[in-house]
Amino acid sequence: MKNIMEMDPTEALELLNILVNDQIFAARERLIVLLNEPPSAENRQKLETEFREFYCGYESLAFFLETYEEDPLEGLPPHTSLAKKLKRQREYILANRKTTLDERMARRSGAYMISDSIPEKKISELPPDQYRQLLWRLVNLELFSVRESFLVLLERKAPLPELDVAFREFFVAYELLELALEEYYYDPDDGLEMRPEFLEELDRRIADYEAGKAELIPMDEVFKKLETE
Repeated sequence: MKNIMEMDPTEALELLNILVNDQIFAARERLIVLLNEPPSAENRQKLETEFREFYCGYESLAFFLETYEEDPLEGLPPHTSLAKKLKRQREYILANRKTTLDERMARRSGAYMISDSIPEKKISELPPDQYRQLLWRLVNLELFSVRESFLVLLERKAPLPELDVAFREFFVAYELLELALEEYYYDPDDGLEMRPEFLEELDRRIADYEAGKAELIPMDEVFKKLETE
């Protein structure tokens, strides 16, 4: 992902609007409603369904942001309150992060690299009270308040340099969400049933590959194709 200021203004605005309207934000609002309801087996099931949407929204944000290589502090006046805040947050993130970028990307694709250990805490196995505590913690992270102020700037058509600064704050807030999820194991596909026709197609493709009738497509080629669609 390129520096916002190096992008075509139209391209930059399109990207920023995609980010602030990601499905994670709508899922977060629905989670808050459910968290304010009395705990029950039915409520837990609804929370799990909505958290899956929340997590998929996180993966969607990551698709755009995980390759952003700019230093979010670069170019910010160091003595401003925002620069000081972002500096503290970045230092906290870098001091507590246990995974590399490649390991985080592998996790989001549903796999773990040999160098990466599977977290001991499994979200699906958390007791009801701990599960709700985790969700409350996630829905109250700074990403969501930062998003609201970012929306205001976009709606009033703020100049690109101002949006660039807001994006840096948004990016660091995203990293805090990423860090909060890092200590937990979660598979959004866990518990979902596969349609019989999908399983039949999967078996056929595996048989074709084993018979030498098909080739595996490298993951980097898959990602390149997704980026162009």
